[in-house]
Amino acid sequence: MMAAPKVDRPGTGARAVLVYESITTVVAVLFVLFHLYTAGFGQLAPLVQRSVHVALGLTLAYLKFSDIRKHGGRWLTVGNVFNFVAVILVIGSCAYMIAEDERLSTAISTVARPIEFILGGALLALILESGRRSSGPILPALALLMIVYTLFGDSLSGNWGHPPISPSYLIEHLYLSTEGIWGTVTGLSASLITIFILFGCFLLATNAAETFMKVSLIAAGRSPGGAAKVCNVGSAFFGMINGAAVANVATVGNFTIPAMIRLGYRPAFAGAVEATASSGGQITPPVMGAGAFIMAELLNLPYATVALAAVIPSFLFYVCIWASIDVEARRETMRAMDSADIPTWREVLNWREAVPLLATILVLIGSLFSGRSPALAAFNAIAVNVTLFIVMGSWRLSELGSRLKAILEGAKSGAANTISLVSLLVCAQIILSLIGLTGIGIKVSETIIYVGATSGLLPLTLLTMVVALVLGMGMPTTAAYLLAAAVCVPGLVNFGLPPLVAHFFVFYGALLSALTPPVCTAVYAASAITRTHWWPIAVESVKLAVMKFALPFFFIFRPEILLIGSPGAIARVLLIGLAACWLFAIGTGGYYLRGVGWPLRILCIAAPLGMISGAWYMDVFGLGLMTFLVIWHRIGANEVKVNNPAT
Repeated sequence: MMAAPKVDRPGTGARAVLVYESITTVVAVLFVLFHLYTAGFGQLAPLVQRSVHVALGLTLAYLKFSDIRKHGGRWLTVGNVFNFVAVILVIGSCAYMIAEDERLSTAISTVARPIEFILGGALLALILESGRRSSGPILPALALLMIVYTLFGDSLSGNWGHPPISPSYLIEHLYLSTEGIWGTVTGLSASLITIFILFGCFLLATNAAETFMKVSLIAAGRSPGGAAKVCNVGSAFFGMINGAAVANVATVGNFTIPAMIRLGYRPAFAGAVEATASSGGQITPPVMGAGAFIMAELLNLPYATVALAAVIPSFLFYVCIWASIDVEARRETMRAMDSADIPTWREVLNWREAVPLLATILVLIGSLFSGRSPALAAFNAIAVNVTLFIVMGSWRLSELGSRLKAILEGAKSGAANTISLVSLLVCAQIILSLIGLTGIGIKVSETIIYVGATSGLLPLTLLTMVVALVLGMGMPTTAAYLLAAAVCVPGLVNFGLPPLVAHFFVFYGALLSALTPPVCTAVYAASAITRTHWWPIAVESVKLAVMKFALPFFFIFRPEILLIGSPGAIARVLLIGLAACWLFAIGTGGYYLRGVGWPLRILCIAAPLGMISGAWYMDVFGLGLMTFLVIWHRIGANEVKVNNPAT
């Protein structure tokens, strides 16, 4: 009797990995569907919306931390057991809040029950641990420091002490009230920020990224330094839809950095161009990353108002990068990109590619500026994008299946991109809550006001910028902005600055942390792609982003740049800004159409710094210097051509 043939079946380890991945996919899809539904059809009660958001987000985070695959499918490892217990505690503590929503929402004051003390303490610890695993120890350590200060700050003498706060009251404040874990920032993450991250991921999944890159190649590929300018334009496009500097570097940089190096750019400069251009996405309308939504909420302004105010600054930032690239390319005689690498307009305007992208962007902008909520605008744009992606392709089952699979991958990618942000924003919410509870924010603001009162506006703004940069080190820029706004904005507003100006100043200061050494996350990402040390990239990035360092001070001394003022004044500051961009680029690069000596370079850097003040004579000097450089170098270039026709 012959033995039955052996059939290869997946081993126990492979089956365990398959089960784990299936569970993770199901939770990710539930996470995405929950946010799509609530964005399109209405938010749930605040405490319920935020509890579901945190429960699904932290569940995904701890599933992501699992090492089942690493250990060949073994479930019972110390790490896995901890992660699974964490998931149970997260779900239990959030489900308890949903069940107690009516009691907690209507009660004037709440005393923590023993079970609430246990669940609240566990959730607090798991949020901090998730934040540590997601992006390092800095933000969770700051949250832990604030908890210690809250519990023991009453023992401090002088102005920095506060009244006693018991552990039970701390849990009541953080877990059982809407001012703690479930506060405004968590609410924004649950109702607004996540849906825009999903929007960016769906755009990437439906090949909008490829269309953006083709447009960038056509727009900039044929000019000197074409690859770097393509990087500049492409990163602006990508930044408009996802607003995450490190993600932009990782997405666009894998294409543009090798192309720049291949065309002869120094690796440090290539990495700096990508890091700098990618950091501009957070200031570029219409999406601008999560920080702009938070700013609109804090200012109680329509999001469209914040987005419009950012138009001129973001434009000037990218003009400055373009000018710096142009100076570098001409000085180093970098050639344009090969014609074979540049698509034609016929390829870009292929209706199967162009129509979905244009329709999606138009629906998004139209919804944002027609009075609909930003969340509904993002939902409408996602619906249009996904629908057109499905119906405008081939209806063969194999290709239809591929498109549906791409959408599923986009959903999983969106969930993956969101989960670390959930942990970080909730960590930031804990810190902000305790800043308010202990009053330390008021104390820092009083210090800033004192500096302003005794030293003047310029020292006040310089101190504020330093505080924003320090708070932003190693943290996502959204969290950095939140912390800086909490401690710095009140001081600026009390000094007399308009709230919009004060918030934009702090916002830009926090964003600069992605480029400013020693902790510069966008630079680190570019360094990994170039395979060079991060320090030269950081130095080049600061040179390229010099206008981004100057722009916050334009807000203070020339608020017309934020569309505050008459049309004539706004047009004048735009002209001044353009001249400042080119002067900065020429001064830092030492070249225009030919070399520029150090005395003139110093003037080219000093002039735009003087133009920030708004003094008419500095404007005249800066514009005159720019005019002189253009005429002098054009005449010199023409003389070279006459004397040497071969050039």
